Amino acid sequence: MLAPKSSKLALDFYMDAIDMRLKTFEFDIANSQLFNTETQSSLHLTRTECQVLEQLANHPNQVMSKGQLACAGSQTAVMSESAVAKAVFTLRKYFGEQHADLIETLPRKGYRLNIQVPTASWSKRSKARKKYLALTVVGLLLACIAVVTAMHQYILFENVDPPIKNSRNIVLDNGEEVLLTWLESPRIRLRQEVPIEEKVIAALNRCSHLTWQKVNLAFSNDMQVLNVSMLGQSASGETLMRNIKTIDFSLSPQFISDNWLEEVSLCD
Repeated sequence: MLAPKSSKLALDFYMDAIDMRLKTFEFDIANSQLFNTETQSSLHLTRTECQVLEQLANHPNQVMSKGQLACAGSQTAVMSESAVAKAVFTLRKYFGEQHADLIETLPRKGYRLNIQVPTASWSKRSKARKKYLALTVVGLLLACIAVVTAMHQYILFENVDPPIKNSRNIVLDNGEEVLLTWLESPRIRLRQEVPIEEKVIAALNRCSHLTWQKVNLAFSNDMQVLNVSMLGQSASGETLMRNIKTIDFSLSPQFISDNWLEEVSLCD
């Protein structure tokens, strides 16, 4: 059945407006969305519901049989007539009782979508809303890209300050010399240098012979781990290295105790 000229003009107007106005509803075919302008809510239609509503909207105020709707604009049926009836039933639920006459049932004939041709002002508002949404999305994307770029540059190119080395030679009771070095992060203020250093020196003084010529001390960034690194040479000239970590999660961490020193033995 060919549409009358007035219906054809109405259809052209609908397609130009992209959305289809169905009373208080806007039908977005491309995204299978039915938007209620009163409640500002959106419903996602199934493929069958979208195809049925699209055919009805493409033939406004015309009777469409179940067979025509089942073909969804093609030459052969792409769904059953019972699927058409179920889709119409679901669409009516979406429209609600106050818009029950939107899809009219004509016994033994089919269904008809009762709508009015949208006004030019609505078309302009619809296009303006889409343009506003598109600009908003583009703006948000650009803002996200700018933030990510700034963070990327900050993380990759921020200058990393080298650790501060505080070194001094220590002469032990047995006459041996040890280079004691604190590796201090510029962002951390050491709070326990002296007591820990004194405990390490006291432990080294108890050694009859010391393997190490260098002892490095450093705290972790959270000040809960003390790292002790020692370097020396064996009798054959081979480089020796030992790394010890001690963890203390208490509110007033001590790190080094007599039991710990006895267990790890800093002498070798």
